[in-house]
Amino acid sequence: MVPIRNSPATKANKGLKKAAAKTGEGNSQWLARTRLTSGILLLGGSSLEHFRIRVAQSQVRSDLLPGFWSLAGILLDGERFYSVPLAPPVDLSVVPANNGVQLCRLADYDDPRRFPNVAVLQFPGAQNPLLHQAENSDLARDTVELIRHQRSLVDLPALMLAWLSHVWGVTGNPLLEAKGLPSAVFVESVYGLAGIELTPGLAAAASCPEAIWQAGKWWHQFYQRADAGAPTGVYSIRQPAAAVIEL
Repeated sequence: MVPIRNSPATKANKGLKKAAAKTGEGNSQWLARTRLTSGILLLGGSSLEHFRIRVAQSQVRSDLLPGFWSLAGILLDGERFYSVPLAPPVDLSVVPANNGVQLCRLADYDDPRRFPNVAVLQFPGAQNPLLHQAENSDLARDTVELIRHQRSLVDLPALMLAWLSHVWGVTGNPLLEAKGLPSAVFVESVYGLAGIELTPGLAAAASCPEAIWQAGKWWHQFYQRADAGAPTGVYSIRQPAAAVIEL
């Protein structure tokens, strides 16, 4: 089991609002309708890769059910986001050069069949309360660039190898070895440098999208006690039970 600490809260955070996607609506349209252009983007996929990632995250849920999410990123402008997806770029040499960090297009994750679950969370922070504001996006960019060019801070390619090995059926669940999903560890590292704790109940090295979601949903009292304010956000979960969809 992954060593986790449960929140003492007995009620879920009311700051997370369900915003159900309309029939046939893509994720880009959904996001535009929410009018959110910054924050933490969570996506839950339906391919075999994303299914295995979602199942692996059952270790950080008290009910041991698969997670809703399989990719985390930092929204840049509502159309692009920084992340560390496992799918390698065309030129593999850019992985070590950029510490695995990619600037992704939301349009590539727009298909609701491929990525049925989507959420945007915003975690206020005492030290950097404007981290999520569009006018302060340079701060987020600078922090991302720091991680991208200083692999000594966090070795994301090493985590990519561990998770690719699991997805391909070669090794077991990396979370059991405290190896977090690269995209979530990246997000956790960016926010950590900004003085914001994303997963109070889990070690940062073992971070995963589901842990970030659980923090936003159940650890709101922790953030309120820190005078940071409870997390807020919107979500649409079209596929609550993880499944592989033939595309």
